[in-house]
Amino acid sequence: MRCPRCDANVNDGAARCNFCGQDLAIVQYVRRISNTYYNIGLEKAEVRDLSGAIETLKKSLQFDKRNTNARNLLGLIYYEMGETVAALSEWVLSKYMQPEGNAADYYINTVQKNQTALDATNQTIKKYNSALAAAQAGNEDLAIIQLKKVVSLNPHFVRAQQLLALLYINDKDYQKAAKCLNRARRIDFNNTTTLRYMQEVGDQTANAAGKGTTVAKKAPKKDPLANVTPVGTYKEEKRSLMPFVQIMIGIIIGIAVCFVLIRPTLQKGTGSSGDQFSDVNEQLSVQSSQISTLEKEKKSLDEQIDKLNKQIEKADSAAQKKADSYEKLLKGVQYYMANEKIKAAVAVADCKKSDFGTEEAKELYTTIGNVSETEISSLVRQGRNQMNTSSNEALKIFKQVLAVDEENQEAMFYMGRCYQNLNKNSKAEKWYEKAIAVNDTTTFASQAERYLAQLRDEQ
Repeated sequence: MRCPRCDANVNDGAARCNFCGQDLAIVQYVRRISNTYYNIGLEKAEVRDLSGAIETLKKSLQFDKRNTNARNLLGLIYYEMGETVAALSEWVLSKYMQPEGNAADYYINTVQKNQTALDATNQTIKKYNSALAAAQAGNEDLAIIQLKKVVSLNPHFVRAQQLLALLYINDKDYQKAAKCLNRARRIDFNNTTTLRYMQEVGDQTANAAGKGTTVAKKAPKKDPLANVTPVGTYKEEKRSLMPFVQIMIGIIIGIAVCFVLIRPTLQKGTGSSGDQFSDVNEQLSVQSSQISTLEKEKKSLDEQIDKLNKQIEKADSAAQKKADSYEKLLKGVQYYMANEKIKAAVAVADCKKSDFGTEEAKELYTTIGNVSETEISSLVRQGRNQMNTSSNEALKIFKQVLAVDEENQEAMFYMGRCYQNLNKNSKAEKWYEKAIAVNDTTTFASQAERYLAQLRDEQ
């Protein structure tokens, strides 16, 4: 382990640091507590109390964040529950803290090699976020359709099973809700959310039986989701209620018109012609009033549909933005695991920490997005050398530098030089002016002023 005072390597069982003399008794005590919580979490995971194991392992990491065994096990539990992003976050952090001899390498490589699983994970995140937004907007039917696709892509996604069960409970379809909850409980046996929903289903079923209602028993059939395999890509098709509503309104109006035109000819009254004429006029008046009412209802329904479509589009836009952020984070993780830290930082450069909903994703974003000055300087040198052979390739490198360091004056100056070499003088002037604006007292600012004056004299 490392000494907390001088950061020197010391033996795991040492009571005092040999380099600075720091007393390590408290450190040893904290490590023992962390290992104790790890053992408890391992016992809970073995009996499939995954949610309880997560809480225990988080306590273990609170005492010792470098406990890679606890962090790796936490990642495995997240992966088992369908939380692939959280699992990768824990494994990447574990590898960062212990680069050598770490089981996280095997877990990361296993996930990374299975491109189909990564694509399925990406689709799962997008569809779950879209379903959650639709449910929050009150469009429960669309949310149920999306969640069915989510659990078909990832049957172990506990949160998706729970949300689908909750929507079924809201629709009073307790039989389907119970199936979803049973699937979730087979994965995480002691999840409090699952148990609370199961208790609600049981209470509602008992109340229905107490009121004398009978619940129809259906013949047992095979679960349609049991053998569904994840698919690669899926393009979501937006559905609209407008065609269905217009067809129904057209049918109603057609029936009303037929009733007005045909019924008077079929009726044969026994009274005088004056009475028949009066009855026909009265019927026409009633039918005209009904048609007017139906047209008003049609207009009101059209307005409601437009409002619902706008809400769905707004929810889809927010969910798509969040899904895109997670997609960029996954791409950054792949670059980071391939030891291409600059590309990883560029991949998440357009994201913000607030775009991610979990602490693990935020911590992973912070780890990937931080690039040392040494790495940036190395990339600038690489771009400067590339200028001798291809200004276009050099521009790509300098753009990567500016993506992670917007105020890098050296990269701005060389951007101007590249554009000047390509005879794009207007863009060259723009980058020279930006370089001068950063700090006008440096050597690069002086050179930028000289080249800027040269370009303006040529004009």
